[in-house]
Amino acid sequence: MAEIGPGPLRHRWILLVGGAGSSTDQMARDREIWSLVRPGLRGILRVYRISGGATVGRTWSGRIPPDWGLSPQSVAIRQTGGGAVLHGQDLCLSLFFSRAIFPPGARNWPLLYERLHAAFAEFLLWCGHPTVMQSRCSPLTSAGGDSRRGNSSFDFIEPVRGDLMVGGSKVLGGALAFGRSGILYQGSLQIQEIRPDVLSCLFEEWYRSMGRESIDRSLLMEDGPHGIVGTICPD
Repeated sequence: MAEIGPGPLRHRWILLVGGAGSSTDQMARDREIWSLVRPGLRGILRVYRISGGATVGRTWSGRIPPDWGLSPQSVAIRQTGGGAVLHGQDLCLSLFFSRAIFPPGARNWPLLYERLHAAFAEFLLWCGHPTVMQSRCSPLTSAGGDSRRGNSSFDFIEPVRGDLMVGGSKVLGGALAFGRSGILYQGSLQIQEIRPDVLSCLFEEWYRSMGRESIDRSLLMEDGPHGIVGTICPD
């Protein structure tokens, strides 16, 4: 645990680094943690891996397309939106924090998604993988991963605004969910040249050396007198 600096984020920040598990177990763990978020509760960043199968957004119909090649037991529903994510070669990131840490003028949620990804882009650059942030909206998807796509779509095929790209391929996508008092971000990071277990160790090293401050800045959203200024995708 580490103490975040002065300002509206002055609270204890917890990093949880876990191993691999099934999609069902890992999503159940996220639900358990998110249910505990209250105003004033510490922020939590969870880093983990899913050993196989897929996760799907909360609007999933429940029908598994034959081309997925998956059993019902290997598909779990995420609390956030977005399309289906096929796991096994990716590192998963879940952030839990209270709405109360954001001043009213800074609650621009689509741009929060972009700012979080900008912080994670610093990690990838630190690893030697410079990224480009997707700057336009998919015709079927809004920023932050709120999906309007068919249920057979895999999320890494269709980047949306704010996703991170390397050489035209998506390497980080995610989505946000909003509870009465808490906010949840769930993301999937995949670099072909780095095994997910190695990526997890690198992420922990980056976080403890400089990453916590990068994520802190992304949550504070202090780029202007009224928070982040920019263009967002229409709903």
